[in-house]
Amino acid sequence: MYRVLLILVAFSAAIVSFTKTSQAVEVYLFRGAGDFSFVQKSLHFSRGLDNMAKLLAKAGIYSRITRWENTAAIYREISKRRPQSVAFIGHSMGAIAAMRMASKMKGLGVRVAYVGLIDIPGPIGAVSSNVELAENFYHAFPVYGILPRPSSHKGVIANHYIFGQIHISMDDSSRIQNAMISAIWQADERDLRSQYARAQNRNSNGNEGFDRTVTASIRRIKKN
Repeated sequence: MYRVLLILVAFSAAIVSFTKTSQAVEVYLFRGAGDFSFVQKSLHFSRGLDNMAKLLAKAGIYSRITRWENTAAIYREISKRRPQSVAFIGHSMGAIAAMRMASKMKGLGVRVAYVGLIDIPGPIGAVSSNVELAENFYHAFPVYGILPRPSSHKGVIANHYIFGQIHISMDDSSRIQNAMISAIWQADERDLRSQYARAQNRNSNGNEGFDRTVTASIRRIKKN
């Protein structure tokens, strides 16, 4: 009886631990400098980021939209939340904010799984070396252009030309939104698989049947 109780307690702890960390990647989206919706709703800019945040939330991924100059507050939030990894998305001046935030994560030791940039408004050098995947989307008359690919960078840097768009509406492009959301979903899936492996190791006590039960339950939670 005592052994059964221990197994039930361990099983419950594994499930609680997993559900608390089911949002493996956290996403922070930065609006461009043209957004003044905080003054009047009609003065909205970077509306496409709202749609991405909604889709990510439906998938159970934490996301927060903020203004481009709000990097200090976001840094403090990430410092407190300590997510397993983060993704940064930015439009216009928000793209510069996203790149700066990625660089700041080196000091926190937080993985940067993805950086999505929409029409960078000025030269800011190469993306930080700790970024696993950076995607830059630009159009025929870009404000800045493409990201350089330093030979020392170990991650992936991709520049995508988007036809038929202009600076102020690029964030509404379904191609851009789908690409960014897909990249984040894939990063989240990789992190969740890592969590599965750690959960198995933590709860391994020589009882293979118990390990299989815990693993199967975790997978059911993910599906639901």
